[in-house]
Order: sequence, then C-alpha cells, then structure tokens
Amino acid sequence: MDRDAIIALGNPLMGDEGIGVFILDRLRLDSRLPLSVDLIDTAGSILTALHSLSHHHKVVFLDCALMGEVPGTIRRFLPGQVKSEKTLPRLSLHEGDLLEMLETAKSLGESAKEVVIYGIEPEFMSPKIGLSETLAKNLQGYIDGILGEFSTTPV
Repeated sequence: MDRDAIIALGNPLMGDEGIGVFILDRLRLDSRLPLSVDLIDTAGSILTALHSLSHHHKVVFLDCALMGEVPGTIRRFLPGQVKSEKTLPRLSLHEGDLLEMLETAKSLGESAKEVVIYGIEPEFMSPKIGLSETLAKNLQGYIDGILGEFSTTPV
C-alpha cells in the first residue's frame, strides 16, 4: 500500500477523449516519474480501475471532462468537489462513471487513501487517432502538473 498510481481513462481512438492514455504513454518515458508510481491504462473499462484502488495509497485519475471550459483547460478535483452529469445507456462494459465507481469502491472497502482527478476539456471527441492541436500543444504542461502530485520539489 506504499505505492501510488496514475490511472488513465478514455479512448485514444476518439481524439481528445483519449487524453489520459496519451499522457500515460508520455509518462512512461519520463525519467522524473518516481519508481513507486504505477501507470495503469484502463483500456476503456472503468472496472479495471476499481480493483487497483485498494492496492495504492494515492491514485490520480486522468480523463477528458466536459466542464464548459475553453478546450485544453485542465482542472484538478477531489471526488467531493465534482459531480457527474453523465447519462449512461448501460449497454457496454466500456462505459462507466468515475464518481459512481469511486463510491462503489468506498462501500466495498476498496478505496485508496487519497484520490485526485484531473479533467481536461476536449476540443473534439470523434473517431480519430491523435489529439487536437490544442491539447497536443499543452501535453507537456499537463505532464509537469501531474508529476507535481508525487514530488516534494517543484517539477
């Protein structure tokens, strides 16, 4: 339980919807990432994250989020600071609601001690591999901020 994790949500085949996965791929190559931090790609299934929570002290989730902000805006939230307005058709195992999953984990006694959510406002979410120019140009800034979660010195 002395390990931390960064968990990417989203689908990289849907443009900016996959921002979490694109960040995770870049983090794999970043020498500043502490060895005590696991990188987890949920492969589009939020249930993958459920079983990872109890094995980590701190978990940082990365996802795109429709927040009504300028595309490319990143926001840091704790679970109690945000609410989901998603309507799920419940037709696929690949759909899910992060906040609902966190509540389920908590009720099962499977929650991490600390949970942080980074939401990034997408510019587009449609079938396409790759990020919009807006998110792509901000990628390094997102990574620097996220690495700051695990550093006692500024990144």
